[in-house]
Amino acid sequence: KLTNSFVVVSNAFTNDFSQILAGNEKVLRPRLSDALFFWNNDIVNGLQDEPLKLINYAEGVGTIYDKQLREVEIVNRLCQYLGISDQYVNRAASICKCDLATQMVYEFTELQGVMGMFYAQKSGENSAVATALYEQYLPLGEESSLPATQTGALLCMAAKIDTLMALFSINRIPTGSKDPFALRRAASAIIRIACERKWHIDISNFLALLADIYKPFDTALLCAFIKERLSGTLGANSSMIRAVLATGDEDIVSIYEKVSALENISKNPNFKENFAVFKRVANVLKDQNLANAKINISLFECAEETALFDAFNAIKANTVLELLDGLFALKPQLDAFFTAVMVNAENLSVRANRLSLMAAIYAAFLRVADIKEISF
Repeated sequence: KLTNSFVVVSNAFTNDFSQILAGNEKVLRPRLSDALFFWNNDIVNGLQDEPLKLINYAEGVGTIYDKQLREVEIVNRLCQYLGISDQYVNRAASICKCDLATQMVYEFTELQGVMGMFYAQKSGENSAVATALYEQYLPLGEESSLPATQTGALLCMAAKIDTLMALFSINRIPTGSKDPFALRRAASAIIRIACERKWHIDISNFLALLADIYKPFDTALLCAFIKERLSGTLGANSSMIRAVLATGDEDIVSIYEKVSALENISKNPNFKENFAVFKRVANVLKDQNLANAKINISLFECAEETALFDAFNAIKANTVLELLDGLFALKPQLDAFFTAVMVNAENLSVRANRLSLMAAIYAAFLRVADIKEISF
């Protein structure tokens, strides 16, 4: 409910606060009067994009108007990339920065997006468009809420991507604790939105699709920057994230699902024992070139080889977690294999066959992560 109350913090020692209240009311009244004046003027003028041409964004990447145009292009490419049809997002993108030129936001800068939503509602825009104008600035912090609507999430994603690509293209890359354009927060927002919406965005691939919009720059630097934000954003063991990235996977949702599965299975009390066995598999294969390795069951010389091969082939998995469960369930067969079998047999064909069996198991694990990278 609306109220005419307000809060004041004062360091005065007194039993009579009337003068303090009166003084603050005297300051507040004209501010509210100004706000009403700005509101009425802005309503008359509406959301215009022409004034944005006079507001510089950053040297080398044009004005706020130019940024708005780029976001329109990005949001259209994003929809095409994700296979999403959204009838409101193009309109939202085409007016998304217009409230920055209003008198209200000029005076009360923290109301960017908020006033855009109210002015859009007042001018008869669809509610999805109006809401998106506010949601483009979310999240406001690491733990704050994300856009609740698809249109808002698309516009927000486009805005964050443009901010990153535009500033990286002019070498405004954060160093140390300095991040004046909040690029780390922008990268985290992209990750959080993609994971929540299950939007499969391959980082390198998508950045390459947008590269023609900007001055030439090394998009690999931006890709690495976004990957660096994965650990803090996902709140996971950083070595598990490195292990997943070591497989070459750059799909944000896929990375999230694999890391989540690893984190989940690592809570199993037997995980470290199972992990040690697979680490041994990785060490056995170190420096081996097994790209074209093939398993020949006729070369098996003992029951333990056959048992391991059969158990491995019996794994049925529809999810990452099911695959990991199936692989870690091979521990008894792997233990028996390593006890009974000398992998580096004198017979070169038998040796190659045993290495191929190890390689097949390790390759299955590599669909999730490179176990060599995981540490505790």
